[in-house]
Amino acid sequence: MQPDEQRLKKTSKRKILTAKSKKKKTTKPVPFAKMIPSLVTLTGLVIGLSSVRFALDSAWQNAVYCIIAATILDGLDGGIARKLKATSHFGLELDSLCDLVNFGFAPVLITYLWSFQQHEYKVISWAAIMLFVVCMSVRLARFNISAINKEKEDKNNKFLLGIPAPAGALLVLVPMMLDFKLTALWEFDVRSQAFFINLYIIFIGLLLASRLPTISKKNFYIKPEYLSLAIIGVTIIIIITIIYPWYALPAIALIYMLSIPVTTYLANKPEQANNSFKK
Repeated sequence: MQPDEQRLKKTSKRKILTAKSKKKKTTKPVPFAKMIPSLVTLTGLVIGLSSVRFALDSAWQNAVYCIIAATILDGLDGGIARKLKATSHFGLELDSLCDLVNFGFAPVLITYLWSFQQHEYKVISWAAIMLFVVCMSVRLARFNISAINKEKEDKNNKFLLGIPAPAGALLVLVPMMLDFKLTALWEFDVRSQAFFINLYIIFIGLLLASRLPTISKKNFYIKPEYLSLAIIGVTIIIIITIIYPWYALPAIALIYMLSIPVTTYLANKPEQANNSFKK
């Protein structure tokens, strides 16, 4: 037998063995615990889609509650995955696809059904909604690339770039939240302000796709001497939000929006930014 033929046979044997080993790896049983993060993500998707069903029935508050619940679950699945050591590219992609539905598509669709369907600005409103979804897609794609490449979202690792997807979803629902109480208190019909709501949706969409530095909870530290006060303060805010959600959530959204100029200023002042986020 010639040397070339022997090499070919050895190479083919190696390929067969490699293929068999890959098959063995893929058929290895997966612990149920590894599935929990994905189940949490899919539960969030089901709840997010349910918001559309409630919107079709004109149950607006229930629709917003669904988006809030999806936001909470979105904040939990990543932490659960890290605790269980179940992080994977599959989980990352699944999370992004669910985020696009929950935070890109559902919030603006229920806003459209709530305010724009019977309005003269219906075509313009649909264009604003499409722009929002496109901006959300750009935001999520950029996040995926940075996560896969293990890149930091900004040079100081203190800020996010653009507002995150869950924040964008809640912000775009603020006009609806205001309408739940303002209409009764001040006899002001927020729903009728379709033109300004369109501008607001476009503005939030552009913030999603922007590279403006925004606050990141992962890199926000509190000095030990203020920890007890911070816990008490956050607890009070949570209680108020549960009891008076349609007052508290718009107020929190306003504070968040006002924080963007502050984080932009701090991002351009590296020394001040570092001092502000130290323990």
